[in-house]
Amino acid sequence: MRFATLLAIALLCGSCGEIVEVGTTVAEPPLPAAGPTARILLVGDVMLGRGVSRVLASDPGEVFAGVRHLLDGADVVGGNLESPLTTLPHVSDNENQLEATPEAAAALAAAGFDVMALPNNHSTDAGPAGLLDTIAAVTSTGMVAVGAGPNLEQASLPAVVDIDGVTVGFLAFDATGVGAPAGTEPGVASWDEPLALASVEKLRREVDVLVVSVHGGTEYLPITDPGMAEIANLLAAAGADVVWGHGAHVIHPVQLIDGPRSTVAATSLGNFLFDQSGPDRTTGAMLEILAASDGVVAYRVGISEHPDRRVEFVEWLPPVGDAVWLHDSWWSLTLTPVVATPAPVEISGFRYGDLTAAAAGDITGDGLSDIVASFRRPHRQTPLMELRPDVQWADASGRSAHLGVYDPDGWREIWVAGTVVMPVAGLTICDGAIATVHDQLDDPTLVAAGAWDWNGFGFDTAPTIPGSGTPACADIDGDGSAEPVIVDR
Repeated sequence: MRFATLLAIALLCGSCGEIVEVGTTVAEPPLPAAGPTARILLVGDVMLGRGVSRVLASDPGEVFAGVRHLLDGADVVGGNLESPLTTLPHVSDNENQLEATPEAAAALAAAGFDVMALPNNHSTDAGPAGLLDTIAAVTSTGMVAVGAGPNLEQASLPAVVDIDGVTVGFLAFDATGVGAPAGTEPGVASWDEPLALASVEKLRREVDVLVVSVHGGTEYLPITDPGMAEIANLLAAAGADVVWGHGAHVIHPVQLIDGPRSTVAATSLGNFLFDQSGPDRTTGAMLEILAASDGVVAYRVGISEHPDRRVEFVEWLPPVGDAVWLHDSWWSLTLTPVVATPAPVEISGFRYGDLTAAAAGDITGDGLSDIVASFRRPHRQTPLMELRPDVQWADASGRSAHLGVYDPDGWREIWVAGTVVMPVAGLTICDGAIATVHDQLDDPTLVAAGAWDWNGFGFDTAPTIPGSGTPACADIDGDGSAEPVIVDR
């Protein structure tokens, strides 16, 4: 059963036995059922030749071992393949020989890749026949190649994946002008604005979620490339849900563009796997999209590194705007979710301290209602605290902050936290978790938000995110359970 709560509306004296009103709620009707969702994970440039080929030859499973768990967690995974997969010789004037053997495709499939975008400035380095070898190598492993083909018609075809009823369409274009364009001969889908936008508009009518891959931009430019930004705006206006950019070999910021839908635009995700040197060129961004039939619901951006040509996950970046705690990280919400409207109730007889915020709901999962309460009580110094004289443990009145879970029938203590350095100023109970906002011991200004997952014995806490907000619950991923969300950030 879902429960929701408002922020505490008053500071309370729970020990005096009076009936006092706090920001608690009773059970609300279920939130509107969310539809099915799909998780789409996108990365930047993947190069399997040159220096990377030696690692692949020695232990192909080692290259992606550090991110395999993340790729496995997504429903569909896409990357830009910067290596022709062929045994044919390098024929391009470009001195960078990035070709890899066709067998290298097996490492991508084993790692969890599903869709490989092929149009880029190295696609035809081994000639048109080398491009056909690449397509054959990719598709022979069960992956889908998009943006290249034996002729223009085939190169322009989208890749469409159905994920539990959510159809995701992919288109891919080369905006460098270097990859040989498909015509009557093999080549890639080049960025031709009228033709590309017509393809986007057509596919928009046929799929639920539309992802457009674009390879281009000024190499090593550490800010959003103006040309790629213009393309992203055009694609957003044409109805693309995600602009999947790569080619600069460094990371650009991920942004939202207003359009017919809210478009997530990543003009460059950098190098996911390459043999270039320098920290900016051995760092890549991983863009994961949570999408439903009406577009992107939420997204998160992760950082990976590969200084030794083995990809390792580093961290998920903090969310931007409204956020949801989902799959062990914060995601940025693209739209304000539908949440239950809370109704206040009364609490009396709380005897453990001065109640500051509380919520009612079944946090322990036993089918019975619990109370999760934030409160202050006289501070008791411990030897551990003495080791941290830099930390403020008590407010000006000599009270420390705490959070506890209680059985409302007699206020039996189920669990209580030690001293909470950043007090919980407001909370709401979701399904097996709580959403929180935090103030400071002597300042009621909200400074952070958080989420706490009940593990059966206590809470596992999410990293707090800075700023104010309102804690709430919503079924973001359509699994029937409400996740902690922070709105009004």
